[in-house]
Amino acid sequence: MIGKRLKYAQRYQEILTALLKNGLGFVVKDLGLLGFKRKAEADSTMYSKSIAERIRSVLEELGPTFVKLGQLASTRVDLIPENIIKELEKLQDNVAPIPFSDVEKIIKKELGQPANDLFLEVNDRPIASASIGQVHYGKLPTGQEVAIKVQRPNIEEKIDIDLQILSDLTNLMEEKLEWANNYRISEIVEEVSRSLRLELDYTVEAWNGEKIARQLKEHPNYIIPSIHWEYTTKRILTMDYISGTRLRDYAKNASEAEKKLVAKQFVECMFQQIFIDGFFHGDPHPGNLFVLPDKRMALIDFGMIGRLSPSMKNDLASVIIALKNRDINEVIFLFLKLGQSSEPIDNDQIYADIEVLIEMNMDIPLQQISLANLINNLMEISFKYRVRMPADLTILAKTLLTMEGILSHLDKDLSIIDMAHPFGEKLIRERLKPSKIMKETRNKLREIQTFLTQLMKSGSSITKDGKIHVEISVPEVKNLSKKLDRVTNQLSFSIILLAFSIMMVGLVVGASISNVKTFLWNFPVVEVGGVVATLMFLWLLFSILKHGKF
Repeated sequence: MIGKRLKYAQRYQEILTALLKNGLGFVVKDLGLLGFKRKAEADSTMYSKSIAERIRSVLEELGPTFVKLGQLASTRVDLIPENIIKELEKLQDNVAPIPFSDVEKIIKKELGQPANDLFLEVNDRPIASASIGQVHYGKLPTGQEVAIKVQRPNIEEKIDIDLQILSDLTNLMEEKLEWANNYRISEIVEEVSRSLRLELDYTVEAWNGEKIARQLKEHPNYIIPSIHWEYTTKRILTMDYISGTRLRDYAKNASEAEKKLVAKQFVECMFQQIFIDGFFHGDPHPGNLFVLPDKRMALIDFGMIGRLSPSMKNDLASVIIALKNRDINEVIFLFLKLGQSSEPIDNDQIYADIEVLIEMNMDIPLQQISLANLINNLMEISFKYRVRMPADLTILAKTLLTMEGILSHLDKDLSIIDMAHPFGEKLIRERLKPSKIMKETRNKLREIQTFLTQLMKSGSSITKDGKIHVEISVPEVKNLSKKLDRVTNQLSFSIILLAFSIMMVGLVVGASISNVKTFLWNFPVVEVGGVVATLMFLWLLFSILKHGKF
């Protein structure tokens, strides 16, 4: 850690200063880092704000890396308290565009030729600017209109430094601060860091877009821009330009009938990706959705993607059907099945909390139930009991919440559960098809065969001549037995010594009070007995001292 502090001293100072200025100096103090940074005064207005507001302010001040991390972290409702989530959702990519001269340099470096030689036209004013990159309108030599997404200069190096420092600090926080360990912030940072590093590679985004395009090729109402790979690298992404109206603007001017049509198309498009394909757009906000003049819908920006395994898709379909059928037990069973916990769970208590949540929704008309809020509330319960949900399930919860926000501007009467129900039934019917059952049966048989093969290999190593030979070696048993014998002997010796001493006392007392003379009284009993008792006592004391067990 000391090496990192020296290597990135300036950035460390900026981060620690931001914490101090925004009223989070107690974190710096608890970490023992006040001496690393020159004293900075906190803004007095910050103390009137909540901790969540101060966190958002710090992230905004520290720039693109931290803003993007905050946006990604806002999807983890199962790991982060609700009040902080709400503040993280307010983070915006308000970043000044880079000069066009820098854009031209990046294009030449990445594609090997100047922009003027590669493109018929590139507009010098960006049509969009974000924390990682910005988009310019252009034309290929063929006249094809394209959107050219260019990564900011040195952004990868800057993000890498920030992520290393952040990993260093969160590990230190977990060592020193109990609340940081309880929230498992190093795991959160590690997870969102992986997502952010993937977004730095535009080829990953291009492949994501192409995969969703293949999934939707049988659905002509949905458009995904084609990728032009000869003009695409890790830092440049060139795709078809979408000439349409952003959904946020379309909703303001369209008729009610037009908005209802678009709302239905939008939900069907997303549920096709979620329930049927299991690979879906993870950030379908109104800025990433366009309505074309012919009322078809286009989706852009596939940097954030959600994935659902076949089992998760089936469980999700079962949840939808259970909600429609008002089956509380099924919902609770599926919730506990999906979650993972590193600690013992109080099943009775978590069952009671989920039951209360479901019952609250049972009295609401089905079309008024918010599936997104319901899932988010379940995530909050998972946070309470430290039940960790799969990351893609939290992306799904965020996606559903975004969808419901869009529908509130297009068609408030549209029930997302009603829309989801046919997809859930379709998924279950697919699962019950003979061909599907046969395929799953073959997979299970293959797993059983593999298990048996491994078991036979393991068994052969412990068998010989058709018999199982088990050899148990306990080297400490003999030593333990000897020690027990020694203790027993010493105890017995002590008891004999005590009895002998009592007997000698009795003889002495008897001799002193009796006038009867016998042979025993003529014998020096006291003297001999005293010598014997002394020798026995010395032997016992020597034995104890010898073995160091006094």
